[in-house]
Amino acid sequence: MNYLFRILVAVYSFLLAIFFGIIMISPFGDKVILSMGIDFLSGTFYQSDKYDVLLFIVGLMFFALNIAVLVSGVKGRRSAKYICTETDSGVIRISSYSIESIALGLSKRFNGVKDAKAKVRFNGDKVNILIRLTVLPDVNVPDLCKGIQVRVKESVEATMELSVSDVSVNVDSVSSANQE
Repeated sequence: MNYLFRILVAVYSFLLAIFFGIIMISPFGDKVILSMGIDFLSGTFYQSDKYDVLLFIVGLMFFALNIAVLVSGVKGRRSAKYICTETDSGVIRISSYSIESIALGLSKRFNGVKDAKAKVRFNGDKVNILIRLTVLPDVNVPDLCKGIQVRVKESVEATMELSVSDVSVNVDSVSSANQE
């Protein structure tokens, strides 16, 4: 969810909370607040033609926010991306997930790596691999990263017969000795 959508949903929720709070209180009181609100709306909006467009726009905004909130609850699955190559026998599709699995498996085998995550992007017929690491303390980080880069690139090129343009390694954190 981006920040603009979060702000709109917060404002929308606040306005609805006030509106429904007044509706919930009105049966238990002398109904003065509700009747004043209805009189204001009737005199301002319903009996005047100059507020018709404004009323329509406000209604349209609330309708759009309702639809956006409804749709935001439905998570879309990340579509698998493929790189395709043709052979004499047919088409070969290699998923980004399979390349990520190779990168993760190789990265986690290195001594000094506590956790790893991989992301693959296809750039035409070339592959870009991003590996995020959490490393253990007292590890030579540059040597570790270079080793992972070389090993992942060689392995993906050998097993998948793809051209790897780059393997980027980001060290996100160094695990402390007391963390498990």
